[in-house]
Amino acid sequence: MTAITAWQAPPAASLLAAGRVWPLWLVAAWVVPSVVALLSVWLGRHHSFKAKAIWTPLVLIPVLGPLAWFLLGREKRRKA
Repeated sequence: MTAITAWQAPPAASLLAAGRVWPLWLVAAWVVPSVVALLSVWLGRHHSFKAKAIWTPLVLIPVLGPLAWFLLGREKRRKA
């Protein structure tokens, strides 16, 4: 058996231990939409640099930032 140092979590308290996966889902629920929203902000063509610079920190607000971008900030697609 190996000794656990002060900076290591005990195996049962690890975020990867069985039954402790929910924090990873919360992080993924924040990171994935934020990355998609940031890509949408910076790859969009209709917003100025100033608008993109304002939206960038707003998108990093967990859950509400990406939701606000996709509901309010993103340019609307034209119907042909």
